[in-house]
Amino acid sequence: MSPPLHRGMDCNTCDTAPAVVINKPEVVEVILTITDKAKEMLSSAFSDDMSHALLVGVLSGGCSGYMYDLQIVESTDQDCQEINIDGFRVLVPNATSHLLDGIEIDYVDRLMGGGFRINNPNAESSCGCGESFA
Repeated sequence: MSPPLHRGMDCNTCDTAPAVVINKPEVVEVILTITDKAKEMLSSAFSDDMSHALLVGVLSGGCSGYMYDLQIVESTDQDCQEINIDGFRVLVPNATSHLLDGIEIDYVDRLMGGGFRINNPNAESSCGCGESFA
């Protein structure tokens, strides 16, 4: 004997869940700065191929909720705005523009090697490593 067919998920014994509302963030025209030290390091990373771009993105995760994602790319499928800073092409996805407006991209030397650091005036909090924020 085969099990009975169920034609829906509502068994009429549970309260119906309310509709999920998804708020699309407002696209902001991003203004950002890059420190001289970060420009030096980007020059080295680009190896004189200024056709590439620095993609500055945000990922979910990290110890504070969001993580910065810096990549050197030829192009991207993401809907981005392009900012030109002293010959460097910087791409910022419109979906995360509200989180990245006003940032400063810096490069800091550390005991165990250097790295890029984002100074973000929009962050309510950030972790000590400077790679994660809320």
